Amino acid sequence: MPEIFNKEVEEKKKDSGLLHEVESLKKSGRFNSFWGSMVIAPEKAKFESQNDNEKIILLGRRHFVTNLGWMFMSCLLFFVPLFWSEFPLIGELGANTYFGLLILWYTGLSFYVIQNFILWFYNVYIVTDERIIDIDFFGLMYKNINVTQIRKIEDVNYSQKGILSSFFNFGDVVIQTASEQRSDEVFAQNGEASPFTFDQITNPDKVVRIISELMEQEELEEYQGRIR
Repeated sequence: MPEIFNKEVEEKKKDSGLLHEVESLKKSGRFNSFWGSMVIAPEKAKFESQNDNEKIILLGRRHFVTNLGWMFMSCLLFFVPLFWSEFPLIGELGANTYFGLLILWYTGLSFYVIQNFILWFYNVYIVTDERIIDIDFFGLMYKNINVTQIRKIEDVNYSQKGILSSFFNFGDVVIQTASEQRSDEVFAQNGEASPFTFDQITNPDKVVRIISELMEQEELEEYQGRIR
C-alpha cells in the first residue's frame, strides 16, 4: 500500500506544472536577460549562502518603468547648465570657477544616476527550489536580507494599484510566513505588510503562481516522507 501511495505522489508531483511553467516562460525568450526585471532560471547567477544543490528558479527586481521618474529628472538636470548664463551671479564667475562648477554639477549628477541604477539593480528577490530571499538596499551603505523556507510560507498574494501598474503589468507580491518576524523597523515605517514584500515587480501573477506551485510541491514531498 505505501508503494502505491508513493507512486501516486510522484505522479501528482510530475503533474504539478511547476517545471512546465518555468520552462515555458524560459523558452518564450522574454525572461532570459540577466538585466531584465524578471529572469527565469538564470544559469550563471549565484548568491552567498546558496547550497550546493539549490537551484535558482526566479530572480527579479522592480519593473523598469519605475525608473522613469529619476531618469526624467536626470535629463532635466543635465540641461540645467545651459541656462546658467541667465543668472547674474553665475554669469559673473571667472572661466576657471565656471568650469569647476560645471564639473562639480555633472559629477553630482553622475552620482545621482549611478546610485539610483544600483539601487534598482541590486534590490532583488530570489526564489529557489528551497527558499525565498528578499534583498533590500536602503541607500548604498545599508542592506537588509530576509530569508524563509518554502515550507514556512502560509499565504502569497499580489495587488496592483493604478493605471500604470495595470498597463505595464507590475504590482506588489506579499508573502506571509508561519512565524513572521520583522527584522527591522524600516518595514513598519514603509507600511509594508510583510518583510517579504516584493514591491512593483513585473508579472506579479506569474510570480505568485510559481511560488504557489512550489508550496504545493513542498507539501507533496512532506506527505511522501510521512507515508514512507
